Amino acid sequence: MLRKEKECSSKTSESIKCQVCRYEPPEFVLDAIKQRIREFEKLGKDGYVRFKFEPFLELEIDATIETELAFCISTANSPARAGLKFQKMLEGKDLFAMSLEDFEDLLKKSGVRFYRKKALYIRNAVRKFQTLSIPEDESARDLLVKEINGLGYKEASHFLRNTGKGDFAILDRHILDWLEIKQRSSRKKYIEAEQKMKEIAKRIGKSVAELDLLIWSMKTGMVLK
Repeated sequence: MLRKEKECSSKTSESIKCQVCRYEPPEFVLDAIKQRIREFEKLGKDGYVRFKFEPFLELEIDATIETELAFCISTANSPARAGLKFQKMLEGKDLFAMSLEDFEDLLKKSGVRFYRKKALYIRNAVRKFQTLSIPEDESARDLLVKEINGLGYKEASHFLRNTGKGDFAILDRHILDWLEIKQRSSRKKYIEAEQKMKEIAKRIGKSVAELDLLIWSMKTGMVLK
């Protein structure tokens, strides 16, 4: 059963009914979540995928591992749509040849907050990432946080989830509000909150990634990434 304030009824088939949120996902939302998970897995396996966001946005993005890393850094404390706009602008560009000013310009045009600082993070991150050997277990997140400036636990979890590597929770404000948790500043608090997500996901027969997208759709009306 789902618990939010207090209790939610068990899932029936592919639908989750919650006594608190009264949310029963329509079929097209469930289909979109399945599609997004497949896209994440393909990106991790092939290094390339085309994300399709209809019917929520009239948008398709050709993503690579590097542009996904840039996207995940860009969305910290910024709207998801601004990050998507930024990633769209990166299509067809050689990130390794881009200057700091190039990244700043695209981030600013996309409406991403703290674009100067993030431009520096992103330029350095795409180069640093090429030198890393990413483990296949949960230690991958700790490695990314340690080695790449601009990646905290939320951003590293976001990147690993979006590249199909591991079942990590992305504890943004929507998820924390749903969990009724106010803080996740330290690694310990993040892991504790993530464990709650894992327990809930296990009860309803979903992965953490699926539950995350489901809650996001409940909060925002969209399935993005």
